[in-house]
Amino acid sequence: MKHTEEYINELLAKYITGEVMSDSEKNDIQEWIATHADEYNRLVKLISPKKAPEFGTTKAWTRIEEHIDKTSAKKPAMSISINKNKKKSLGMSVFYAAASVLVIVVISISFFMSNRDNNKEQLFANNTAEKMMIYLPDSSSVTLYPNANVSYRTGGMNSAREVALNGKAFFNVRKMHGRAFRVQSENLMVEVLGTSFLVDATKAESSSVYVKTGVVSVESENSKVIIKANQKAELDNKTLKTGKIENPYEVFEEKPKVLSFENAGIMEVVEKIEQTTGVKIEVSKELRNNKITSRIDTADTESIIVELAFLCSCKYEILEAGKHYRLY
Repeated sequence: MKHTEEYINELLAKYITGEVMSDSEKNDIQEWIATHADEYNRLVKLISPKKAPEFGTTKAWTRIEEHIDKTSAKKPAMSISINKNKKKSLGMSVFYAAASVLVIVVISISFFMSNRDNNKEQLFANNTAEKMMIYLPDSSSVTLYPNANVSYRTGGMNSAREVALNGKAFFNVRKMHGRAFRVQSENLMVEVLGTSFLVDATKAESSSVYVKTGVVSVESENSKVIIKANQKAELDNKTLKTGKIENPYEVFEEKPKVLSFENAGIMEVVEKIEQTTGVKIEVSKELRNNKITSRIDTADTESIIVELAFLCSCKYEILEAGKHYRLY
């Protein structure tokens, strides 16, 4: 049975840090090691001679970043708190401690096989006809669309993370202690700290950025804009134009959600629907005290407004089909 890269990464993290594993997980990771001995040995060498940290991998980065936050104004600490009752002395700086944990936690196997010199570019390319997810050395994930590629560079712990993009890609960026994450395409520069967004630079002259979560700065030759969740920036004649994402599910290629509400205020319900679908819904003043209990399928915007009108015992008006409605 062929396992996903994410599954193997998780098993590697558990195996190396000594976490409890099921019999099936042990068999899977042992089979992988048997057929990927070189990659595994290289990983072990990166961690040795120090023993792998004895704490949960999913909380590793969080604990290190908290430690850095507390000591950022002081000299580099030589120990990191492992738990409430125990400390491990590390004969290296906070940077190397963090780097060791980062290696242990879920970095893609392709990264283990690549050059680990931070000052050199690392190239990731998708030459297939399907979307492909990869993990950058900082553990941010990138979904590369067909024929897209990115190169990653960072100069060290305090420097920005820089990505050059050709084509189309969705980024889920890990926030790292104030370190900016920049994506450079032919005509755009996108900068964030930690967020998720889509950059489509397939056609340089009409490149666009769509934000799913967080806040993003987008810069072109002639303009600079700040956009947030459910907003977009599109390049038109070298100038950026912003707007609302009309259909997030289509843009981010996700399945529509079913939203559940129990005795929720109509304004709360409308706000959630707008955030999820990008549809604008106006509510007249006399309806704003209404309470809603329902499960609303967001796949069809027309059915959403019909259901809300039924639940509120009111009428609705179509201001712009599929985009803008009013309840009254």
